[in-house]
Amino acid sequence: MADMIVSRLPVLTWNRLDMNEGVIKDTDKKLLKAAKVRTDFETLPDGVTSRRITQREAASILAKTPAQPAEKFVAGKVPIYHAQKFATGVGKEFDDYASKASGGAELLEVEEGKKVETPVSWHIDFYNENRAVSQQIIHVKKGASLNLEMDYSSDRKAGGFAGISTKVILDEGASLKLCKVQLLGSGFLHVDDLGISFGQDSKLDLSQVEVGGNDVYAGVQAELIGDRSQFTSRIAYLSRGDGHVDVTYNAVQRGKKTKADMSFDGVLKDRASKIWRGTIDFRNGSSGSAGHENENILLLDDDIENKSMPLILCEEEDVEGQHGSTIGRLADDILFYMGTRGIDERTAEEIMVYARFDTVTREIPDKSLKDRVYTYLQEIFG
Repeated sequence: MADMIVSRLPVLTWNRLDMNEGVIKDTDKKLLKAAKVRTDFETLPDGVTSRRITQREAASILAKTPAQPAEKFVAGKVPIYHAQKFATGVGKEFDDYASKASGGAELLEVEEGKKVETPVSWHIDFYNENRAVSQQIIHVKKGASLNLEMDYSSDRKAGGFAGISTKVILDEGASLKLCKVQLLGSGFLHVDDLGISFGQDSKLDLSQVEVGGNDVYAGVQAELIGDRSQFTSRIAYLSRGDGHVDVTYNAVQRGKKTKADMSFDGVLKDRASKIWRGTIDFRNGSSGSAGHENENILLLDDDIENKSMPLILCEEEDVEGQHGSTIGRLADDILFYMGTRGIDERTAEEIMVYARFDTVTREIPDKSLKDRVYTYLQEIFG
C-alpha cells in the first residue's frame, strides 16, 4: 500500500517526536478514483463570477503569480522542501493528487476595484460520495474585496475521503475575508489544503473551524510576497475518539513590512492525537516585518497524544517574531469555582470548549452556519 507524505516542515529538525512531516497511509486504498464533488453558491453578487476550468487553464492562471523561490540556506542548513511553484500547506503530493482527481477547478473571480460587502456562501456537499475532491482557485483582483464563507458537510454518520484544495491569488490592494467550516461525518478522512499568494498591500483574514471527521489534515501556506501585505488567521478544532488532527501553517514573509498573526485553539478528548506545526519564515528582504503565532490546547482526558512544533526561521535582521504554546487541563480552581455555582465538571468542560470555538465562530457571517457548528458540538458532548 502506498503512503502519501504531507505537511513537511521547510527545514529538518530534531525528529525524535517524528514531526518533520505527516503521513497518510494506504492512499491507494483510501484516495484513488475520487469523484468530483457538487458545489453551489446561494447567490453571486455583481462583479463576482464563477466557472469551471480545466487543469491546463488552472496551471496557466497560477503561473502568472509572483515567483516563490526556496531559500538557499536556513540557519546553515539546506532546505529540504519547496517543490511547488504555487506552495500549499499540505504540500506537493496531495496537490498533485487533487489536481488529477478533480479534473479541473472552480474559478471564483472578483473584478478589479469591486467591493463586495455581502458575504458569499459556498457550499460543498460530500454526502453522496465516499471519495470526493474539490479544487478551487479564488482570484481577488486589484483593489477588490470579498467576504467568503465555505462549508463542507455530509450526513453525520457518513465516512470516506473528503479532499479540499484551495488556492488564493490576491492582487495589489486586494482584500479577502475567508471562513472555512468543516462539518463532515465522523468517519471521514479530511484534507484541507490552502495556498495564498499576496500582492502588494493585500490582506487576508482567515477563520477555520474543524469539527467533524476522524482524521483531519489542515495545511496553509501564506506567501506574503508584496510589501505591506497582511495575513491574520485563527483556527479552532476538535479531535475525539481515536481521531487524529494534523495542522500545519506556514507564513513566509518575503516583502517589506509584512504582518502575520496566527492563533490556534484546539480541544482533544478521549484517545485523540494531534500534531501542530507553525512556522514564521522571514526571508531576505522582509525588513520591518512582524510575525506572531500562539497555540492554546485544552486536554479533556488522560489518554491523549499532543505534539507541537513552533518554528521561527530568519535571514533578515530588522524583524519581530514571537511564538508560544499553552497546553493543559481545566485548572482545579476553575472547576471549584464553577462547582460552587452548581456547575458539574462535564458542564464546565462544555462551557470551556464553546468558549474556545467562540473565538473563531464569531467571525462566521452566516448565523445559520454558526448555529450548525454549535449543534454539532452539542451532539458530541450531549
